[in-house]
Amino acid sequence: MIIIGHKDGSIEKASISRFTQKTKGYNTHTIIGGEFAVGKDIEQVAFKTLLGSYVAIMFYDSVTKIKAMNHFLLPTTNSTNDDMKYGLYSVEAMLNEMYKLGCDKRNMSAKISGGADIMQLNISKINSIGHRNVEFAKDFCKSEGFKLVSEHTRGEHGRLILLADDFQTFIKVTQKSETDNKILKEEKALQTEITKAPVIKEYVGGVDLFGAEKVDTGQEMEIELF
Repeated sequence: MIIIGHKDGSIEKASISRFTQKTKGYNTHTIIGGEFAVGKDIEQVAFKTLLGSYVAIMFYDSVTKIKAMNHFLLPTTNSTNDDMKYGLYSVEAMLNEMYKLGCDKRNMSAKISGGADIMQLNISKINSIGHRNVEFAKDFCKSEGFKLVSEHTRGEHGRLILLADDFQTFIKVTQKSETDNKILKEEKALQTEITKAPVIKEYVGGVDLFGAEKVDTGQEMEIELF
């Protein structure tokens, strides 16, 4: 059974028999923006997503062998809207499903990826979608006590991420212009939305989200084209 969180906030429990798409030998579920997925290694279903400015937070429990990945569009919101496109709601809903399956924070670690400046706009850092998303993800993990074992973030190109068993993570940085253009088209509309929205400077823990920017080369994470 794979647990899927949808954009409208609904949670689905899907039979593994429906996942027939193959990637690197794994049956694969593709996570689109505003969704998450949780599953056990024993089910041998990998999670895949395509990221531009958006970010994926991945968790793994080394005891229960349960993995999870989300794909959020914006860090958080001042409204009470329970929408999976917001990182805070998405990650808390995803973790709740992991805990229901017996996961324990003490056995869990995290990885993050995405947050590219794919639009390459001349805007201030605090209005950059990618920067805000990455800083939220890092701040959330730190504030909630999750060990962040690696990150592959920022840059100027999209990323295709595959999360497989044993927390193996494969990344392909997009080099084809048509792929980046597809991501760019989707994110231009989002940039209009975020620049009109009020800037939220702090997460629950009171940690400034907009500290010095650090570009990660991805050397800490296993990178393999697929």
